[in-house]
Amino acid sequence: MAEKIKSCTILLRVKHWIKNFIVLLPAFFGGVFLQREILLRLIGGLFAFALCSSAIYVINDLCDIEKDRMHPVKCKRPLASGAVTKTEGIILCAAVTVLGLALDLAVCGITPGALIPVIYLLLNLLYSKSWKNKPVIDIVILVSGFVLRLYYGSCITGVRISSWLYLTLAALSLFMAFGKRRNEKRACGDTTRSVLALYTESYLSSSMYMYLGLFLVFYALWSVDAGALPGMIYTTPFVSVMTMRYTYDLENDTHGNPVDMILGDKLLLLLGAVYAALIFVQIYLPGVTAR
Repeated sequence: MAEKIKSCTILLRVKHWIKNFIVLLPAFFGGVFLQREILLRLIGGLFAFALCSSAIYVINDLCDIEKDRMHPVKCKRPLASGAVTKTEGIILCAAVTVLGLALDLAVCGITPGALIPVIYLLLNLLYSKSWKNKPVIDIVILVSGFVLRLYYGSCITGVRISSWLYLTLAALSLFMAFGKRRNEKRACGDTTRSVLALYTESYLSSSMYMYLGLFLVFYALWSVDAGALPGMIYTTPFVSVMTMRYTYDLENDTHGNPVDMILGDKLLLLLGAVYAALIFVQIYLPGVTAR
């Protein structure tokens, strides 16, 4: 029983729930993160999106069982290895989808914001069925998930998103997505993902570094925008160091999975924690920085 629960947890990609912290960004940078009502809505919204994203992971694995069995790493996934049966996978997917959408409805009510997880599910269903085999479109769908999370966080808290935050997140997401695709092509060739045969490694690599450059430019412009925090400009070198560390990991990692690389690099986690603390102090403890 314990092994089955463990396999189901792996199938739901619980460790990938850290991606849903993007839901928190509008409230965090908007200075309302610590308000009790806002915080409760954020927790509910985060879990709603996390459950919906887990449903998509299960659907993806159900669609890719045979290809995953040929992959050196993905062959160990619960469905590909047989640790979880197809029937169990379908039941689990249905359960987390219903729970996620129910939680979304409880948080948002009958509002346009409640449709965002639904749009996420529909886009990723299309991705799992056919769009993942279409070059560029597959990358756009992956990145749309991060952007939708950002707007969902805005909708459930009523905090307006900065245009620079949107551009910064979009560029960072594209950088990570192209990096992941490039490393997948390097590691496995074109055998485990059909769309990889339609990309060249030089295209993936040049696109990756182009969006890395755009990310740093957008972040720097955000930091000197009229509405930026007074000390935000001083975090730009820190962000540059974090991206250098992430790029170092990317160049030395076999498959380029962002979550695995971030969680596997203690220094990168420490740098991220220090950055978050610096921003937190500026927003929520302004008296400290004013001294």
